[in-house]
Amino acid sequence: MRTANRCVFLRHLAVWLGCMLLAFLLTYLAGGRGFFAFDQSIVFDGSYRVLTGQVPYRDFVMPFGPITFWLHSLFFHLLGVSFESYLIGSALVGLLATLAAMLLVRLILGSNLLAELVAGLLTAVWFYPPFGTPWVDQTAFLFALMALVAIAGSLVAQGRWLRPALIVASGVIWTCAFLSKQNVGAFVGPFFPIAIVLGWGGNRRTIKMLCLFAAGVVAGWCIFLLWLYLRSDPSVFVEYVFRLPSKLGTQRLRSLVRTGFGLLRPYFDGRGPWIVNVLMAASFTSGIVGLVRGTSKQTLRKANFRLGCLACIYLPVFQHIFINTTLNQAANGFAFAGVSFAVATGLVQGMARVRRVSLQGPGRTLRLLILIIVTAGVAMSGIKVAMRRSVHDIFSNPGFHSPIEIDVLRPLRWAEPTAMGDYEITEESIVKLYSYLKDCHCNFFIFPDFTIFYGLLGVPSPQPLLWFHRDVTYQRGANTWLDRRISEDLERKRVEVLVLEQVSWFNTGERLNDFPITKRYLMANFAMEGKIGTFRIYRRIAR
Repeated sequence: MRTANRCVFLRHLAVWLGCMLLAFLLTYLAGGRGFFAFDQSIVFDGSYRVLTGQVPYRDFVMPFGPITFWLHSLFFHLLGVSFESYLIGSALVGLLATLAAMLLVRLILGSNLLAELVAGLLTAVWFYPPFGTPWVDQTAFLFALMALVAIAGSLVAQGRWLRPALIVASGVIWTCAFLSKQNVGAFVGPFFPIAIVLGWGGNRRTIKMLCLFAAGVVAGWCIFLLWLYLRSDPSVFVEYVFRLPSKLGTQRLRSLVRTGFGLLRPYFDGRGPWIVNVLMAASFTSGIVGLVRGTSKQTLRKANFRLGCLACIYLPVFQHIFINTTLNQAANGFAFAGVSFAVATGLVQGMARVRRVSLQGPGRTLRLLILIIVTAGVAMSGIKVAMRRSVHDIFSNPGFHSPIEIDVLRPLRWAEPTAMGDYEITEESIVKLYSYLKDCHCNFFIFPDFTIFYGLLGVPSPQPLLWFHRDVTYQRGANTWLDRRISEDLERKRVEVLVLEQVSWFNTGERLNDFPITKRYLMANFAMEGKIGTFRIYRRIAR
């Protein structure tokens, strides 16, 4: 018996370690294939700013919370500021998310090696590798997963204080999800009170647990607001994290409602790989059937059975709404595909046992084979998305060769082509620009997207806007204060070199025209010195 238990333990350990290793390696390898400056400079520069002492909302602004930058500034602190430490940061987050997904499935289903394998494999492939490098969405997804683990753990926890502690912890962690990305926190938020009601039923204890969850949320916000009041600027936080994003969010939510919550859109057209959508539909259906036909005789704990049904229903709906309001590449929104499908698999097995449906015989092999084929198909689809870098719109069937000839950018393999319309940004131009700026030994301002160069070269990020994105990070015609602040900061920090990207994702000229005070300052104080590829180099005019 002891030998049998040891074999079971080793099998589970091998599955868990294997899935976690896959998550780390695939994220690391995929994130090093190509660089899209508009997407992949943001968290690098924000984390570098935090590392060098800049304070969010006091020294720089962005339209979401600071959690992602605090997290990855820690990796920069421990490992140094480089592209490799950047990749290690996202790879470790992917590893933790995979661990959380498998733990969540185990808490809901009990020991179920097949379901844990499905959850681990699909989470390893779909959680972080499609984006590759650190990003706010995935950071919020991680905290959402951890909060779900805390809720599920509270249902099986033993001990007088452990259950309440886990409920409070789930509220605090949910706050971290919201402060990573507001829409993730808002859309996943209703899951928790529903899960508490389903888990404890309609009684006095349910009210107590709801109050404990609310206490955790309040505690998380109190800690953050205290930091905001003592170190940062509350009015700027409200402006950039609530007022500005709410306008765009309201427009997208109205569009969602007009299209029947996205169902009247061609869901399989531009909504991600069809096989993942079929998987989500199957998970949703399993959850509905479980709630309608589940009985008190099922072998799973009743509360966990209901929680599993809720996960199968809610998580695909969450992903659908997130994808249809974020309006980015859908493949970046399937973080919970592994969890929902794995739980659905376990619930179907449980309901079959309750209704005395035989899981043995010839049909068992066929069902297992179908499950393996479907899981492998979804996993291969995710690997294909990750390695082709299709989430980043700039790449179209690129090739990837040897690592770039810049030490702090290795192991980045430049994508060929990296094209903006009719222009190509070449590896050679990136290497030459890096060498030029390194030899300058001065502060510079690069506009608008390649802000990764500040951290790579160890110079100050010279102005307060983390990135330039009309209607997302600023509003055209309503940003006089910000426009004046940018030009004042450039003067105060004695910027000597201006690098203007001739082409960029959202048109360099249009974005610069949105800041007339800054444009006048640049044109009056800098003269063109030359070009490096698509980059125009300007030097400060001697007075």
